[in-house]
Formats: sequence, C-alpha cells, structure tokens
Amino acid sequence: MILGEKKMKEIIHKAYELYTGNIPVIVATIISKSGSTPRGEGSSMIITEKGYDSGTIGGGAQEFQAIEMGKELVKQAQSGNHKYILTTNEAEDIGMVCGGTNTIHFEYIDPSNEVIGEYLKFILDNYSECEISMVYDLNLESGFSIEVNGELKQFTKGGEPTNLFKFKIESEPTMYIFGGGHVSQATVPILNYLGYKTVVVENREEFLKEEDFPNSKRYLMEYEDVKNLDITKDDYVIILTRGHLSDKIALKSALDKKPKYIGVIGSRKKSILMFKDLEGTEYEEIAKGRVFSPVGIEIGAETPKEIAISITAQIIAVARGIYEDNKN
Repeated sequence: MILGEKKMKEIIHKAYELYTGNIPVIVATIISKSGSTPRGEGSSMIITEKGYDSGTIGGGAQEFQAIEMGKELVKQAQSGNHKYILTTNEAEDIGMVCGGTNTIHFEYIDPSNEVIGEYLKFILDNYSECEISMVYDLNLESGFSIEVNGELKQFTKGGEPTNLFKFKIESEPTMYIFGGGHVSQATVPILNYLGYKTVVVENREEFLKEEDFPNSKRYLMEYEDVKNLDITKDDYVIILTRGHLSDKIALKSALDKKPKYIGVIGSRKKSILMFKDLEGTEYEEIAKGRVFSPVGIEIGAETPKEIAISITAQIIAVARGIYEDNKN
C-alpha cells in the first residue's frame, strides 16, 4: 500500500530529536481503516514511556488506548500491531457520524540502533529533493526501511520482510500570498496557525510591514517578477492585490509556475471577465482545475476575517482532495 502524509515530516523531526536525546519512542501509524474514523491511513503520533508526545491518530478513546499500548511497548522495546474498533458512541464524542475500525502499527525507535538514526536524518535532510517513503515490515521481524527514488534500503533489523506498508513523505506546500492588504493580514495568521509556510509578495513597501506578517517571508517586487520565486507544482498561490490590473498580472505570473492552486479574489462578474481574458491564450488550459475564483468557499463572508476563513477552508478542502469546483 502506498500513501502520502504531509505531516509525517514533523513526526520524523520529533522522533529524531528524541532519538538523539537517547529517548526510546513508539511511532504509532494508522495502516488501515474502515468505516467512519477521524484520521486517514498514514496519520501518526509519537509515544514515549511517559505517554503522549506529539501528533494524532484521531483523539478520543481510541487514541487513549493506543497511547497506553505504546507506553507498554516502549517499556518492552518492541513493535506491534493492533486493531481498534471505534464504537458509535465514541465516534459521536469526536464528531463522527458512526463508528469504524483502525489498525495501528506501533514502530519502536531504538536509540541504540545507528541505522535508525541514519534513516531519520536522511529523511529530514533530503525529503524535499528526493522521493522518500517509509516502509514498515508489518510482520515485525525486520523493523522499517526507507525507499529513496524507488530504491529500497536495508531494513533496520535485517531479515527479509514479506508484509509491507509504505507511504511517501511529502513536502509541506508553501502558501504564496500576493498582496498585503486587509484580507492578507487576516488570512496569513490562520495559515501560519495551521503550520503552513507563508510568503507575502507586495509591490508597495507600506503594505509589507514585519509587524503585519511576523511569521512570513516577505518580498517587495513587481508581480511580473514572480518568475524569480521558487514556486513549485505543490505550492498554493492566493492573489489578493489592490485591483483588477495587478490581479491580472499576478495571475499570469503565477500560471507560468503551474502551482497546485491559485485563488483570485473578486466578484463573480470580475471572475467571468478574468477567465474570458484567458480564452485562446497559452494560459487557458493551465488555468483549468487550478484557478479558483471568486476565491474561497461560499459562506456569505463580508469582513476580511470572514473572507480569510472562507479562503482557508477552501485550501484545506483542496489539499484533502475533496473540493474540485473551481467555478471555471
């Protein structure tokens, strides 16, 4: 099975931090699910002998039970697998409609195993340049391995594994916000709170103050010069500039980069004119499935803060693969 988990990088970073501190841990990962459960396959958390450390596999009674098992497995210096049934009552407690089942793999991270340390560090140093997957031996005989650009490395305990679970370590996308006005000032803190890296691009210095965007990289440049930014196909662009002309310039600059998502603020009438302007140009096909305008999910938003919530909700839905209406 092959999956992708964007937050796994944070789990690996924490596991390596504990490893270098000579603290044994369990990385608990959902390897299969059925029915209604809050988190998907590949979701992980870290457990030490003292209990929960970081990450989540969904909360509630199921997570509590997994933490208790993880604590015992740390003491025993063992890995394990366990199936958890989420009852209807437990599901309702965490906002789910009905119950389901999760199978959790508990991987013991031994601070005395040098291969484990090498693999964790390699992931952190190279995940953005290489295709790296975590590969678990579900029969618990061989530990885990990493697959780098299709090449499987040796397993941490040796042996010949036969029952594998694999998921890709994905880079967290960067959010590029064009324009530093009121909506941007309301949107960027929410994106930062969700753990996204943010980059604010403006052509007016007075709208690019550090106090407005303390946790973002800031670039003072004309929107035609966006080509100099390292925007990738996995990144998101939100265009919130001061007017239709600058939005138009920013949009075409962003389309040249072909990011995963481009949201453009404006009325529905403005959006129709914008898409019409792209017809018959090199940008028409690139825009399909990529440009969302008017930006955000329709919630009747009026204030900058309400619009910011609408935009962020749409980004989450696109990132989770459950929102495809780009209104184009």
